[in-house]
Amino acid sequence: MTEEQKDPGTAFAEELAKQLPVKAIYKDAGKPAAKQVGQLAQDLVKTIQLALAPLQFAGAYQDRLRAFIDRSVRAVPEERRVSPPPQILGPIVEGIRYEPEGTPLDALFSGLLSSSMDADCVAVAHPAFPSIIRQLSSDEAKILSALKTGRYLHVYTRAFDHTKNLFVGPIKIELDELPKQDLSYPENVPIYMQHLDKLGLAGVFQEGNQEPLVEGGRQTGVRVRSLYRLTEFGALFVKACT
Repeated sequence: MTEEQKDPGTAFAEELAKQLPVKAIYKDAGKPAAKQVGQLAQDLVKTIQLALAPLQFAGAYQDRLRAFIDRSVRAVPEERRVSPPPQILGPIVEGIRYEPEGTPLDALFSGLLSSSMDADCVAVAHPAFPSIIRQLSSDEAKILSALKTGRYLHVYTRAFDHTKNLFVGPIKIELDELPKQDLSYPENVPIYMQHLDKLGLAGVFQEGNQEPLVEGGRQTGVRVRSLYRLTEFGALFVKACT
């Protein structure tokens, strides 16, 4: 790929990597030798300016990048800082171009960048994570944050027609413990969970066997208990990005 063909995020990532005086190499970050970690430049703003100098970014975007990267780097203890890999930094830089500062998605991007620059956390910073963040809504990011610290019960019932031997009619929610007070569109939770399941991050998973509901000696319905929870991949994602 030529310089002209490179997207702005990748170009900036490569320029920044040249400017960061770090001894540890990313590919060795998970090895014992990575404990001998170099330090990033003391003046982070100056380092970012050097990386931005050859690139044609709008002034407002340059200011956004400086503030974002400065904040992300300062979240990492100085003695653990390593140079971020371009395959993570580049997509993050491109992603925040379209994400306002201070949103839940901005926080995920920042957390991921911090992890990718931390010798103790870099192993969980998967290159697929930036593209996953770009597919999330703010509400979905809030749900993932809630699931980081807990699992929430979801219980519903459904009628059973014994003459047809089929479950019929809509489900009736008996209990739904997922926190929704901070969501912008709480009515969209079922859609959000379907999307998070498609991304492999979280879902509503049945716990135990279904409970038959019986009246007059006949089954009239069923009760199903499930949990909102992260998948193993989702737990890794949340660990890296928060």
